[in-house]
Amino acid sequence: MAVRARTLKEALNLFDPRVPLAGRALAAYYVERPDVPTLELKAYLEAMDEPVKVLFSGHRGSGKSTELNRLSGLLKGRFFIVHFSVLEILNLTDLTYVDLILAIALRLLQQATDERILKGRKRGLVGVGMLEDLYRWLTHEIVEEEMVSPSREASAEAALNLLALKLEGRVKTESSTRRMVRERAELRLFELVSRTNRLIEEIRSNARRPVLVIVEDLDKLSFERALGLFLNHAALLAELRAHILFTFPITLRYAREFLQIRSHFSERFLIPNVMVYDRQGQLRPEGYRVMREIVERRMEPYLIDPEAVDLAVRMSGGVPLTLIQLLQSAILHGLAMGRDRVGLSEMQSAVIQLQNDYRGTLRPEDYGELRGYHRTRAFVNNERTREFLANLSLLEYSDGEPWCDVHPILLPLLEA
Repeated sequence: MAVRARTLKEALNLFDPRVPLAGRALAAYYVERPDVPTLELKAYLEAMDEPVKVLFSGHRGSGKSTELNRLSGLLKGRFFIVHFSVLEILNLTDLTYVDLILAIALRLLQQATDERILKGRKRGLVGVGMLEDLYRWLTHEIVEEEMVSPSREASAEAALNLLALKLEGRVKTESSTRRMVRERAELRLFELVSRTNRLIEEIRSNARRPVLVIVEDLDKLSFERALGLFLNHAALLAELRAHILFTFPITLRYAREFLQIRSHFSERFLIPNVMVYDRQGQLRPEGYRVMREIVERRMEPYLIDPEAVDLAVRMSGGVPLTLIQLLQSAILHGLAMGRDRVGLSEMQSAVIQLQNDYRGTLRPEDYGELRGYHRTRAFVNNERTREFLANLSLLEYSDGEPWCDVHPILLPLLEA
């Protein structure tokens, strides 16, 4: 079982903004948030008999990956879960719907063969013949070469696993292979979807549980590429006969096309920012408690002054990413000064450092506009609002209806 940090060095590693909570760390450090829809999403997936396609979104730094790791843990044993990031496989700058379908197929294949889900059925719906047929189809129709040379002793699932690994690696790193595979797969798109569905059905039948695919980091797509994927090709993605959860760019939620996109998907869920302050600027005890507990779960109290924690929570704006960044920066300042405890001065230095990061991104005219948002706290869906939300200068909340306010880290700059 993971334990709280007992030194600043240990704390520095526990407050890593690049690493979402998973495994033992999730069990030890996760803080319950009443506003997240993870349990609702779990209940929805468990209740649906037919495969559903779900959009999962949230602002940058709101804790999406941690919640998806939590969801995978809650559903373990109930579903055959394939959980991956497209960044592990694909190039987001030129990702297409063909790439995504192929990536889902390859990850299903790898995990099913790793877990020996496809082994040993000589009779039944599809059987081992499906594996050999899929190997031949990928080799002869998609890549047109023998990427692997399985021995006579190698099983069909071992050969397919190795082929999937090599194909995935080359698609990610070799632009020429990526273009060739994409072009050939697009010409055989109906067959790709059909064979993927046969694979899904074989996994479901052998594993004796539904298949759930969780695709992370699609929310990092550019607006134009995400619009093309989720608007123009949603119907094709819906053809896959598994439950699939797609992370979804928050920018598309504000697009005129969102209702049209929404109609193609079964449901959508949003991870909100934590409301540390209410719309009138008053501290909300529940939100403050959640953010403070994130700190207290990860480090022993003797490592940080209460005033330093208080400042970090107030400056976080209810964004877990900001809180983690501030803690890591303050801890590093303390280590650099040879201290064994984070004081208020170290946290003030961390706040100034993050303010300077924001200062470098703001244009002169931005300050006046942000003062207007802070004065009214009204959410107006326009290009400037979306731009400020994307870079976290502006934070969205909801108390029944959406509202927004300037990130607290920026308020001293607006008053200057």
